[in-house]
Amino acid sequence: MMRLGGSLKGVDRQGAHVPGTALWLKLNVMGDGTTLEIKKRDLPVYINIFCLDGTDAPRLLNVVQGQYDLHSLGVAKRPTIGTWIHSIPVGHHLLRENEVLLCQKLTVAFFWATYAQRMKKQNPLN
Repeated sequence: MMRLGGSLKGVDRQGAHVPGTALWLKLNVMGDGTTLEIKKRDLPVYINIFCLDGTDAPRLLNVVQGQYDLHSLGVAKRPTIGTWIHSIPVGHHLLRENEVLLCQKLTVAFFWATYAQRMKKQNPLN
């Protein structure tokens, strides 16, 4: 994962291709949360929304529900804790089993990286 992470430079600006796969990632870090879009051959497969602070949850849950409405997925479940990842499988059927696992690992890795970055900004002594 570490080697892969180094090859994804620019994922937060223009997006990045995941080497050795047909996957592409785009990270959008906002003040109140982060999104990680994953595509396969230009088709969206996952939209991941990260809530890094419970105070941001209401707006981000509206974003999640908007995606559910857009893709006719019903009603999104509400998390019970303030820090969460909501993975929306908009093109899950396009992925092989190993690609699903890679998407999940990348999502968790980027969540913790953005969470750590946010904590560092809030408390630069850490």
